[in-house]
Order: sequence, then C-alpha cells, then structure tokens
Amino acid sequence: MSESFGPYQGELHAEFDAADARAQLADFGNWLATASLTPLSEGGDQVVLAELVVSGRSVPVALKLFKRQGRLKDWYDQRQGSKAARAYHYAEFLNAQALGTATPVAFLDRWDQGRLIESYFLSVYTPAMSFKEALIEIYRDVRDNEALMNLLNTVAPAVRALHDAGFMHGDLGNQNILVPRSDSGDWLAPLFIDLNRSKQSSQPLSDREKAHDLARIKLPGKYLAIFQAIYNHGHDLPQPLAKAALKARRRFWAHRRRSRWRHPLRHAKHKRRQDTPVDYPSDRDLWLWDEKTAQPMVALSKAEKWQSRYLADGARGALRFLAGAPSLFMAYRQQLALSYSKPVVLKDRIGVALHPHDDYLEAERNLLSVLGDPPVLVRFCHHESSAQWQAGIRLIEQLHRDGVQVMASLLQDRRAVLDPGSWQDFLTEVVAGIGDKVFQVEITHAINRAKWGVWSRAELHQLMTPVLALQRHYPSVRFVGPGCIDFEYLPVISALADLPEGLQLDGLSHLLYVDRRGAPENKQGRFSTLEKAALLKAVAEQSARVASRVVVSEVNWPILGTGVWSPVACPYETAAQRQKPFGASEEDYADFMVRFLALTLCSGHVDQVFWWRLSAHGYGIVDDRDEFRQRPAFHALKFFLALLGDATFVKKRSVGEGCYFLEFQKEGHRLAMVWQTTPSPSLTPAIEIAEGWDVLGGSIETFFMGTSPTYYRLPDLKV
Repeated sequence: MSESFGPYQGELHAEFDAADARAQLADFGNWLATASLTPLSEGGDQVVLAELVVSGRSVPVALKLFKRQGRLKDWYDQRQGSKAARAYHYAEFLNAQALGTATPVAFLDRWDQGRLIESYFLSVYTPAMSFKEALIEIYRDVRDNEALMNLLNTVAPAVRALHDAGFMHGDLGNQNILVPRSDSGDWLAPLFIDLNRSKQSSQPLSDREKAHDLARIKLPGKYLAIFQAIYNHGHDLPQPLAKAALKARRRFWAHRRRSRWRHPLRHAKHKRRQDTPVDYPSDRDLWLWDEKTAQPMVALSKAEKWQSRYLADGARGALRFLAGAPSLFMAYRQQLALSYSKPVVLKDRIGVALHPHDDYLEAERNLLSVLGDPPVLVRFCHHESSAQWQAGIRLIEQLHRDGVQVMASLLQDRRAVLDPGSWQDFLTEVVAGIGDKVFQVEITHAINRAKWGVWSRAELHQLMTPVLALQRHYPSVRFVGPGCIDFEYLPVISALADLPEGLQLDGLSHLLYVDRRGAPENKQGRFSTLEKAALLKAVAEQSARVASRVVVSEVNWPILGTGVWSPVACPYETAAQRQKPFGASEEDYADFMVRFLALTLCSGHVDQVFWWRLSAHGYGIVDDRDEFRQRPAFHALKFFLALLGDATFVKKRSVGEGCYFLEFQKEGHRLAMVWQTTPSPSLTPAIEIAEGWDVLGGSIETFFMGTSPTYYRLPDLKV
C-alpha cells in the first residue's frame, strides 16, 4: 500500500522499515543532491550506488533514477503504477518466491499535477557482473568452453523457473541478468533486474510470452541452442515454442539493428564516447577451447559462419580446383591403380599422440614403453601458456634421450591471427626448444574449419610466413602442412597455392577422418579411406609447393557412451543424444583402427599415421578417466606393432568382394592380416596356417576371416 514520505509517494519494505530510513526517504531530494554516489550503469535511467541508513547501520543500495518522460507515459503510469512502483512490486514477488532478484528496499514517486517529476527504485546492492559482462570476460580473456557451460547451466534453469512461475520479464537482455560469484569463483543464482516491463500471472505463460524473453538472450548460434536445451530440461524446444522464439528473435534483433537509423543522434553520441564499455567480440574473433575434447568449440550457427566468410576466397579456390581438376583426376586414377602394388616397410610409420601435461607424463611414458616406443606426436597450442609449452619441450627432451622419434604439431588459435607478434614468439620459443630433437614439425591445424580461427587465405599466408625463417635456422627439421581436416581437398589445394613465396613444405599433412559413424571402408560418395588417401597422394604429387609425402597427423573414432568427452557430442548432450548415443564401441574402435592403418599404409598412399590420441576418455586408446585403463584398441595396436611394426607389406591377394588379405614378410616368415567388411557369412577358405592370432593377440588354431582382423603365419602362400 502506497504511503507518504515527505513529498513522495511510495513503499518501504518491512525489513528496512526504521525511523532513520523513513527520515532519509522523506528528505530524499535534498539527500540525493549532497550524497556521494558511485555510478553503476549508463543509459537513460541511471543506476548509482548509494547508502541507506537502517536502524543505525548503513545498507548499500542500488538506486535507479528514472528519467522524466512524456505526458502519455505519465498518464499511463498514473493508472498502472510508475516504472519504479512496478519494479518494486515485481521484485517483491520474485523475492518472496526465491526466484532471484536484488532484495527490494523501496520506491519513491513525486507527482505534480499529473506529471511524474521524480521516480526512484532502491534495492539491496549485490556486487555482481551482468550476464553480458560475464560472457565478454569469457570470450575475451578466459576463452574456455567449460567456463561458458557453467555459466549457461546457471542462467538457463533460472530463466525456466521464472517462466514456470508465470513470470515474464519483458526485457530479458543479457545486461538485465546479474550473475554473482562465490568466494571460490563459482556462479551463484542469477538476479533478474529492470523488472518494470514484467508481467506476472497465475496462468501458465503462452509460447509467445516465453519467446518474448528468450528472443533477447544474446549468444552465438550453437550456444544459443544449448541454452535453450538446458532451459527445456535437456530437450530441444517444443516445435511451437521454437517457432515462436525464432520469429520473436528475428523481429527483435532486426529492430535493434535499425536503432542507428531511428536514433541517429544517440548512436553518434555513443560512437564518440572514449570510455564505451568493451563489447562482444565479432563472430570471426570468437574462439573457445574445450579441454575435454582438446579442440575449439563450434560456436557459430551455419548462417553466422556464412555471414563471416570471405566469398571471394571460396570463388578463387573453386576456380583453381576447376583449372587443375583434369590433371589431378588423372594423377588420382594413376595412384589408385598403384594401390597395394609396391612393398612397404612399416617400421616407424605408425605413431601415437601424447598429452604433455604433468598429470599424464608418467602414465603415458609407461604406456608408450608397453607399445614398444613407436614414434610420437606432441602438440603445442598457441592459446596455452609458456609454462605449458616448456612442459612439452621437457617431454620431447626426455623422449629424444630415450631414442623415440618425435613429431611436433604447432596449433594456432584466433589470437594468433589477430596478434601476429604473439604467434611469432610462440613459434620461436617452441621451435628453439625442440629444433634439434624432432624430425618433423606440422605448422597450422584444421585450417579449413572456422572454429580453429582462420577465415581467409590472407590469414593463412600470415601464419605461414614465419616458417621461411624457421626453415633457414633449422634445416634438419621437416616442416609439413597445411593440416586440413576431413574429405575437403579443395581447401588443401588452395592452401598450398597460397603459401608464402619461397616456402616449400617437406610433406602434406592431413587430418584424415573418414566415416566416423562406421567402418573405414565405408564410402562417402565414391570415396572410402583408400580413395581419399589416393587423392591426397595425388595432390602431393601434383603440387610444386610440397614434397610427395603424406602424413596423417590425426585420426580416431568417437567412443560410444562418452558423452561430452566425445568430439561429436560436446559440449552438451541432449536427451535425444542420450537415448541414441553416438560413436563406436570399444571393440569396433579397435577393429576400425588397425584396418585404417593397414588401408592407408599398405596401399602406399600414406607415409605415416599418428593416432589421436594415446589417452583420452572420448576417443583415445586408453581411458584417462578410468585410471588409464587400456582399451581393446591399445592391446590391438600393441599386438599389431609387435607382429607387423617392422614387417614389410608384400601384396594384397584378391579373395572376394569386401575381403582383405594382406601379406607381409618379417625375418624370413610370411604373415597375413585378413578381414572382411560384412559380418556374415564369414569367409573361411581352406588355408593352412602355422600360427594364428585374433586382433588382440589371442591364439587361434584355424583360419577365419571376419570383421575383426586376424593374423596368421603361413607356411605356404598357396591357397
């Protein structure tokens, strides 16, 4: 119930109802003119930090000073309550329901002949960032997916709780959600502010009302979808609500984009300000790392990515491809015809990637010894610290002393493009530490994926330019690249053409993922692993900018049931994904791995393969979240390397469609590796064997060909 405080009408919350507080409110105008106030926000309605004395103690309050408004709005507010009154009453409701808002203290209005002369809303001040400020801090400084997911998992359920209580905020922009933190840095329950546009009903909110709020949440497209799924208890939004939210979002943000034309003077004034708060980074510059999957996140929707692309680069690349397609196609056909036609010595062709972090060093070094110390790949990431780079350097020094071959991979981020000096410093520090201890260095990574921070050919050229100096200083090191990913060879061709003048790479490196939903022999169009490897070899043969060596620097399969640690489910697993989990079983993973190694290496198209990676819950051959448990793939690789790691591939026998019979020589013995791509019927030709083993090295007594590879020592090659 409104009451008088000197010249003001308003209300004072019972918790703060004391004589000294009432006296201060009654003389509020004079007090305001002399008080020391700290600005908390900018805008038409100013918010300042003030102090209210309650029973002799000072209570910090956030004081919102509503600006004068027109006659029509005054007429409306006389009947519906002023903005301050509405904010106060809605805050009382949220406070009573524990739905998250700053504790309301009071509101004061001074009316004169139907005009609202002064209007104030006071609430208890809680030190907190806004959701907007927290996002900007994560985007620009933290740059980590887990931090963002923790924030979304705090805010989205709170918004849902509002709506479930029949409460529509009405202006739910990121700036109107405060996110306090505990002393340990954890996010606390959000506080919703600026409530004067809100509505509260005892009836459930309509989809249109929910959409009105959801439309104002500003997040990049992929994270917006995650926010909405969290809001909806792990499910995608129901179709009617999703449709309403999309419509409301398009309408609201189009309206915001037109504000510069509707309010040109205000826009110009804002642009001239020298102390304008830091805003969100552009879509191109948004880059977040996910440690669970050891990769940056896909933050943007397809539409957002297309808006950020340089279409001229795509057109140039397409023209280059069309111009070179005839000769490339001929070279590809020649390579494909040569598949399995030449002996291949397998020694040192198969490696694994290590994780150069302190918690992994001892365990992975022991595991590597169990595998027989094959070559290893060690990654250095530009976004990490110098201390982390030095840990990687120390690991390589130890491996070098132990006689292990090492390949290093130098990964860029978006900041490497925006700050070329920091990229140069990174390369200089790392290569200076490892230059005489590694045989091969890969420069840049997955450049045809925008999430890795490279948007244009000019940016790639900039990243590659320092390699010229590195080649001169470290002539013994092979520099390979450009490290494209997946079956997208047009970017490979364009990247090679755009290398700095004078830069000659010693090999074509590629992240050759195949059908991650199935076997390596599965085809994408007309291309299985064999055809993709042959085309890679043809590109290397045709290009004058790279030696005719192909290095697969990354490959794996996502493992079934690993949730957000899976590279294809991160960073959020919806209820639908949990019902139909994605990935290969550990047993299939082992089979697919050794089949991939045999297909790429024995065909003669790939010179080396590095498995990504030794230890990782979502995709490694060892489970780092289960006390470094050795998965079947670890035992399969261990046996493959022990049996065939220093053998020589001789030929591939033709034994039937979808059947593979690869023959090897080792120390005077003749060995065979066999499998078929379909589970039944299994091919069981009458072949005499001296010994036999399954994919894990277990002994078998008779010849058998199934989807899981088996190995044999043959006394006679005749079938």
